[in-house]
Amino acid sequence: MELRMHYKRTHSKTVVSLVLATIIAVVMAVGCGAKDLPDSFDKCKRDSNFDKCLVDAVNKAIQILKTGNKEFEIPALEPLHVKSLVIDAGTAPINLRQTLKNVMVTDMISTSKIHRYRTDLDNHLIICDSFTGRIEMLGDYEMSGRILLLPITGNGRANITLVNTKIEHRLIGEPFEKNGIKYMRLKEYRVSFEPKRVYMHFENLFNDATLSQTMNRFLNDNWETVFNELKVGYAKSFGRIFREISNRLFEKIPMDSIFLR
Repeated sequence: MELRMHYKRTHSKTVVSLVLATIIAVVMAVGCGAKDLPDSFDKCKRDSNFDKCLVDAVNKAIQILKTGNKEFEIPALEPLHVKSLVIDAGTAPINLRQTLKNVMVTDMISTSKIHRYRTDLDNHLIICDSFTGRIEMLGDYEMSGRILLLPITGNGRANITLVNTKIEHRLIGEPFEKNGIKYMRLKEYRVSFEPKRVYMHFENLFNDATLSQTMNRFLNDNWETVFNELKVGYAKSFGRIFREISNRLFEKIPMDSIFLR
């Protein structure tokens, strides 16, 4: 009798433990399960109008995301705070290293408009052409190197502003599965900038007010030559930022819930 009672008590505890474990597993699965796009986002069906639909849908979405989204851990996009940008240009006529810290990027979202999409979702490729009226970057800089044989060095506050910029966004994705559901993550986000004008101002160049003023004038008079050597570095830095932000949506929402079949 005592053996039977002990068995019943042990068996009951085991059943309860299994039930609790099952409940916990279900709760965790629900908590970590697939999400959907925010209700305020428009969705596009993969038909002949898909690319045109995306233009309107994404133009609306980026304005909604301007203040961020807590559910997907997306920070405020305007102003966008960037901890660090490291820009290297290592070929003649410019050999330069710029480090920008505590950068605030303003106007980038408010003045942006997407004009065209070209998609190949079977190969997880999305290409987007956009126009941004103004991108202003304010932060602390350190810089050293040479520009057109002229030595340059300094540290302090910097302002770099791009005006009327054409941007190509090339999103290169790869598929993955969670719980049998297909997702897409971005393995690359390539950006190319073509600004109509760039304005630059670096305080305290050479630790001398007169030389600083002269060099800043030179940089702005020759902005196209200077920026053409630096823009690949800026593009890579912003591509990494855009990929990280985009994947906070892509890695949590199934592909078929973003791009409807």
